[in-house]
Amino acid sequence: MERQLDVLVAGAGPAGAVIAAQLAGHCTVALAGRTPSGRQIGESLPGAASVPLRDLGLWDRFLAQGHRPAWSHASAWGQSETVQRDALLDPQGHGWILGRTAFDGLLRDAATERGAEWLAGAMLRAAHHEPGARHPWLCELLTADGIPLRLRCRLLVDASGRSARAARLAGAAVHRTDKLVCLHAWLPPGRDTAAWAGATLIEAAPQGWWYSVQVPHGDTVLAFHTDADQPAVRECKTQAGLLAYAREQTLLIRARCEGLDARAQPVGIAPAYSQYCAAAAGVDWMAVGDAALAFDPLASQGLFNSLCTGLQGAQHAIAHLDGNAQALPAWTHHVDGVRAAYARNLAAYYAMEQRWPREPFWGRRLELAKAAAGAPAMAYS
Repeated sequence: MERQLDVLVAGAGPAGAVIAAQLAGHCTVALAGRTPSGRQIGESLPGAASVPLRDLGLWDRFLAQGHRPAWSHASAWGQSETVQRDALLDPQGHGWILGRTAFDGLLRDAATERGAEWLAGAMLRAAHHEPGARHPWLCELLTADGIPLRLRCRLLVDASGRSARAARLAGAAVHRTDKLVCLHAWLPPGRDTAAWAGATLIEAAPQGWWYSVQVPHGDTVLAFHTDADQPAVRECKTQAGLLAYAREQTLLIRARCEGLDARAQPVGIAPAYSQYCAAAAGVDWMAVGDAALAFDPLASQGLFNSLCTGLQGAQHAIAHLDGNAQALPAWTHHVDGVRAAYARNLAAYYAMEQRWPREPFWGRRLELAKAAAGAPAMAYS
């Protein structure tokens, strides 16, 4: 049997949960996807996120979760000297270092409490569009128990992250503009007795850049961002190798590494490249979050983008369901504007680092900066 509903949201991460929560009071909606089996890298949320969280009606519940305020940020970028920025000087206030499992659960709970059906563990396998039908999308899913499920919907929302599963099934072109990966580990806390104890740290190095933060439960995140084809990837495949490379290649991060200990177990490797759909919407489908536009972690905007696109995308989805033929093209136009601003800002920030222009990693970023200024851009398929 085929079930019918108004909207199927493919992907149960932050963007999918937010748009499902917003749609639940207006139409029938199902949220399908798996929750991560382990820890997720990506634990920062800027102060500006208080706006979408208030709009979602989740501000008080978010505060009650006890996420750690991010009061300080220290960086060595474009120079060896450390520059420290205090959140007290930020008009948007301090950000947060999140417990991701609790935060993601808060968003999914909001969706189900408002009436969205959560098809926990169900994954989209195929989608067929039948123009002119009342419910034009026939979607084939596989449940967590391995049972096939067929759903018909009026609108298919891709919230599947960088896989952009639904958008690809709809025939959308998906582009990457670099090869960035993040090699990361959660290590037991060290002494961290430096002046920037507790701060978020960012440091540029010859083959990429480093990030470190202490998460709410006490562990230290150590993350190295480089291109997938760089030799540093081979040297940092284990936690011990990652820690040794940090001590060898950095000054700021090295101070936090004092007292840290690591084992020979593998590090986590996560995609971190910039990616975008050539069109963030099409005939009876739209993409939100990383499926529409995935940010370089240097922008520190990934989760914020998920919240905002979930909120704003819901308005376009409702308009589409109400018969507005321009709602989905307008969504593509909106996301294109965000992408253009993001590309300019990211290129400008990478261009600030001029110490290693002959290193492949930084040479590529300088080329991207030129592309953002109007030269032809390179893209990897």
